[in-house]
Amino acid sequence: MGEAGFFPPEKLIIPVLFSRRAAYSAAREELMRRFGPLDYDGPEFPFEFSQYYDKEMDGPITRVFLAFDRLVEPSTLWKIKRTCNRIEQKNAVGGNRRVNLDPGLLDLNRLILATTKHAGHRIALKRGIYAEITLHYRMGGYQPFDWTYPDYRTDEYQKILMEIRKIYHRQLKQL
Repeated sequence: MGEAGFFPPEKLIIPVLFSRRAAYSAAREELMRRFGPLDYDGPEFPFEFSQYYDKEMDGPITRVFLAFDRLVEPSTLWKIKRTCNRIEQKNAVGGNRRVNLDPGLLDLNRLILATTKHAGHRIALKRGIYAEITLHYRMGGYQPFDWTYPDYRTDEYQKILMEIRKIYHRQLKQL
């Protein structure tokens, strides 16, 4: 019989969508106040994979990945998502978001993203927050599932996630 133990710490990443630089800057500062300094502050690039957010966010949408130096206890992902939701609301204009924060956990084997949207492949965490294994690491890269969003299937995201994975791997060696 297996015995319950502790979860190893994981890498907090927050992929951000934004349509207003001021909202992004404010959200980024708030995220660093809450979760600590960044050890990855990725390049910005246009988000052109879906029109899902276009009407609400009103304008060209930009994507950037942030990763935090402080590793987190994985069971806190639901709290992190609720904090991100509050930051989104704080930066909304007329009830419409100008920044979208999708926190996730990266470890050496997979990427999990938190969401409020129920689906058959998502696991309920707590207080309306679900977790989705979005990618799994195999054969030297992150592999998608049938439900993986199109943008997470791209070489561009793969390179970013591999870079963050290397940072995380170095952190684990130092523990």
